[in-house]
Amino acid sequence: MTTARVLSEEELAALIDDALDPGWAGLSCRPLPAVLDTDFIRTGLHYQLSKGIPPRSVRTARDGSLRLFMEYDTLVETSRRLARFAGQLGVPVAELRRIVDEDWLPHIDVVKLPDSLRQADPRALQVRERDADDFPAAALAALLSPCLLLTRNYKHFGVLGVRTHTQAVDGVMAMAAINVGEMQVRVVVTLPAIPVRAAAAGMKWATDRSGPVAWVVLFVLVGGGIYWYIRQPPGRREKISTVTGQVGTHLLNEFEKATDTVQQARLQLRASVVPRPEQRTPVSAILRELALSPESLSAQQLAELLAPSVRPPVAQLRAFLRKYDDAVFNQVRPGGFVLGLHYPLPD
Repeated sequence: MTTARVLSEEELAALIDDALDPGWAGLSCRPLPAVLDTDFIRTGLHYQLSKGIPPRSVRTARDGSLRLFMEYDTLVETSRRLARFAGQLGVPVAELRRIVDEDWLPHIDVVKLPDSLRQADPRALQVRERDADDFPAAALAALLSPCLLLTRNYKHFGVLGVRTHTQAVDGVMAMAAINVGEMQVRVVVTLPAIPVRAAAAGMKWATDRSGPVAWVVLFVLVGGGIYWYIRQPPGRREKISTVTGQVGTHLLNEFEKATDTVQQARLQLRASVVPRPEQRTPVSAILRELALSPESLSAQQLAELLAPSVRPPVAQLRAFLRKYDDAVFNQVRPGGFVLGLHYPLPD
């Protein structure tokens, strides 16, 4: 006779990943980096004025699934264009500034890339040939790739994999669908284990209070349940078995629907991101690891996360972080760095 075993958190996570997509890699991190372009901000402002709530990208960043980044020159360009946006949207410039400052910028990390780092990925240089104003956002997105590039401008950013004007929105919606679907999968997988967990917790409590007597009571209850089932007429036992089978079938169907939803959303997200560079440079690896980290990292911690092929000596890495402190990086604790800083909208 086999007994039910409660899955550990690690086993549950592995089961979910295997069921959802055995080949899933690179985009499973949370939060996923996303880089904002100026034209996307105009679209987002229009949405917020129409709906009364920030756009999905900002809400998803607020929930922790996306991490929004913006190059500082893109932020300056946004400030410069607010008067034009205000005229198009029919609202005062002051109202747009208030929305950006209060609702958007608290969830956006701003990075001041020096020119040497902007030129680290040749794809960004191709964008610069099309439009110099798009170069900062392209450079940051290329360094953080794979990531979302939040733009509608597929003409200038085509070299970064942007093919349609809705691709950014499609990616954000896919991320939201993945979150919902993964939660549904966890619920379905965990649900059958709830009685076992509850029984285990109850037995622990009873044993602490009553000692071995609790196990005697448990055996009596289990034995009584088995005896009750055996004593039922054949028709009733068949009904009990039928209902039990229907519950199992329903859970399996719900599991399949949830995994299919997540798989489709993952495929959409893959199609929406800026592809990773053909060859990761040390600069790109450093910035991406910091973009993915939920907390600040020291040079030693960062070095341990980097692949050997792109790992500089710790002393050299520490000097690099300090060189670009208060611009690319922000030292939030002694020796602990994050990517980007928070800025108000420039005047």
